[in-house]
Amino acid sequence: MPRLVIHMGTHKTATTHIQDTLYKNRRLLRKHGLVYPTLGRERGHHGLASGWIPLGPRYSYKDPERRLRTLNRGVLGRLKDSGTVFISSEEFSRWNPHHVDMAQLRDLVTDFDEVKVICALRTQSGFIQSVYQQVSDDRNPGHIDRFVETVFERDLVEGLFTSYERLVRHISNGFDLNEICLLNYENASSQEGGIVAAVLHEAGIHMDLSALKPFDETRHSNVSPAPLATFVANIIAHNHKAPPWLVRIAGDTIVEMFGTEKRTTLFSQAQIDRLISTYEPKNRSLEKMLASSQPEFRMTPVIGPLKNRITRDQIGTPFFQSLSRRIVKTKQEAHA
Repeated sequence: MPRLVIHMGTHKTATTHIQDTLYKNRRLLRKHGLVYPTLGRERGHHGLASGWIPLGPRYSYKDPERRLRTLNRGVLGRLKDSGTVFISSEEFSRWNPHHVDMAQLRDLVTDFDEVKVICALRTQSGFIQSVYQQVSDDRNPGHIDRFVETVFERDLVEGLFTSYERLVRHISNGFDLNEICLLNYENASSQEGGIVAAVLHEAGIHMDLSALKPFDETRHSNVSPAPLATFVANIIAHNHKAPPWLVRIAGDTIVEMFGTEKRTTLFSQAQIDRLISTYEPKNRSLEKMLASSQPEFRMTPVIGPLKNRITRDQIGTPFFQSLSRRIVKTKQEAHA
């Protein structure tokens, strides 16, 4: 019987890595009964959401509703009446300023005998922090306290749900809870084969994962800057986008002052306390919602141990004095 898997992300849960890997190995996966279709110029299927969400010409498809209606006939034919079609876009899980009408989406894929929605969820602290850093690649996110306060006010970060119970309720406007599968991102990433293995397992594909070829062996070799380095660089850049050299120098100063063993966080201690008090109850409520359909699902604690973590409160005058000296030295060396 033909099946459809809709991988809805969420954002910042290695979605690009999943899409790249499945695209690279689509011929091998077809032999195991999974079709990862090529529908546009991008390896992800973001254009399938473009009927509801304006995505620009690079990502949009012409007549995305028709593509959804004909997925079964269009890409599964060579597998006859069996097999699984796998489509992937984190844009399916976006809420604001535009979002997918889940009831319409479900109606468009009724050709399939079975439909499964997969969503990976990461801890709210890691998710908010990761979105902040991605935004910083494009523009200065502004004052960090306002950025975080807006999340608490709206349960959204840059239009993406931070209350995962709200996300599931949104999806369930079109899909039955039994059709929705949530993955704990931290747990999935730490298992053998990582998040790709977890997603393929939920898609019903069991194969030797060592046969999967990496899309680009160098693509994921770059280490993201320390969150506090991004924060400090944004402060100095003020209303402008922080240049990479400034983020790098801020990171070097953090290592000089605190060492390499400690991780950093964007949040102050007060914000960490509020994240815990706000989202731990929401996560327990989500688990109760799934008690009948996915009783084993549990969220990882909102934030991990703080013993070896540097909070924003620890960045003070001595740090900025050291950073200033580094900036002056760098500028002098550049003009020498």
